Amino acid sequence: AGYPPYNVEKSGDDKYQITLALAGFVRDDLKIDVQEGTLTVSGDKAEVKSDEIEYLHKGIANRSFTRNWSLAEYVEVIEAKMENGMLYISLERIVPKEKQPKNIKIK
Repeated sequence: AGYPPYNVEKSGDDKYQITLALAGFVRDDLKIDVQEGTLTVSGDKAEVKSDEIEYLHKGIANRSFTRNWSLAEYVEVIEAKMENGMLYISLERIVPKEKQPKNIKIK
């Protein structure tokens, strides 16, 4: 249930980032979907079997996974980038202008 490890960070009032540690995965192994307020990140890593390799210790978990996050109202995925085994997903809360509070000046 804890694989892959991830962080959720907040910067400013309306910007967020989810960071997943994905050692051994490449962009083509990953899929990111947003549907009905749920962000889903999945990775499909086919295990390579070889008669020539004998693992003395296998600590890198290259297994398939699916992670889901419920997005708050008006939160949108801005971008996703993969860098040095880390997947960064940038999110931002974008409230429509008609839903934002407005200041009424007193005359």
